[in-house]
Amino acid sequence: MVKTPKFWYNNNITSIMIALALYPLSIIWIIISFIKKNFNKPYKSKLKVICVGNLNIGGTGKTPFTIYTYKILKKLGYEPIFLTRGYKGLEKGPIKVGPDHNFKEVGDEALLLSKVGPTVVSANRLLGAKFIEDLKDHYNIILMDDGLQNNKLEQDIKLLLVDKKLKFGNEFCFLSGPLREPIMQGLKNIDAIVLTGNDRKLIHYEKKFIHNPIFNSSIKIIKSSITKKTKIFAFCALANPDKFFDTLFQNEYSVIYKQSFPDHHKYTKKEINNLILNAKSQNLTLLTTEKDYVKIEDKKNEINVLSIESDLDTKDEKNFKIFLEKKLNGWSSKFSY
Repeated sequence: MVKTPKFWYNNNITSIMIALALYPLSIIWIIISFIKKNFNKPYKSKLKVICVGNLNIGGTGKTPFTIYTYKILKKLGYEPIFLTRGYKGLEKGPIKVGPDHNFKEVGDEALLLSKVGPTVVSANRLLGAKFIEDLKDHYNIILMDDGLQNNKLEQDIKLLLVDKKLKFGNEFCFLSGPLREPIMQGLKNIDAIVLTGNDRKLIHYEKKFIHNPIFNSSIKIIKSSITKKTKIFAFCALANPDKFFDTLFQNEYSVIYKQSFPDHHKYTKKEINNLILNAKSQNLTLLTTEKDYVKIEDKKNEINVLSIESDLDTKDEKNFKIFLEKKLNGWSSKFSY
């Protein structure tokens, strides 16, 4: 994936003109997406399926909140298992991620998820669900990282993540904007909205979500191998790199230099060597995300990693638990098949 185009999130004349010029291509995208989403009969799994997704292409914090949801489900007594497509990985699956897998095989997101709980990679979500059903371990909830626009597998709970800072950008669909589908179409059958990021401003789209519960999440740093006084060279390969950089600034880390790469970028030895040399030449300490760190194969000891997690405040977490239990409709955590 290339870097997110700046005109998607800018409101100047040049950005608007570029978006309008590409709009005919967006119409084609909308038609194809509508057909894919509405003319397939989804498979109804024996297990409950919860999907954490978004309308924007990348950058809303799906993986951290999917992990957060997994931990909440475990607290409630359920046995969830992650299902992801393994983006950028060679394995199309379905396959259960093991300790010997690397990011080239299953993708960076699958590796991160597997560090938290059992994870299955499957490019075809339907086949992935059937694969999980056939596993000897008695999981009872499939937790999908991404896939709201995927209609091959019926979803019992749909969580839509919206970044508080980026919102829906210019509100155009790909290629003229960041949306995978039109806003109102994407809001159909959504069960709850999760606002992500640490932006303090209230999102002005809340009136469109009035019929949905809204949970206000934030990013919390849980582990860092450096102090806030350390002078940092921060780098990452995310769809929304500013989310990482803003987290550092908001937590008062001393970021002197920053560099971003395309989302899911696979670092070469030369690039890692250059990063290390550039940092040393400026007497800076290299810092990156967990998602990036799993893709670095050489000289990992010269790179520091920042561990973060999604978080809800006490009130919202309580309400989120109630919401999940209600939507699961008292479905037994002892369920077996």
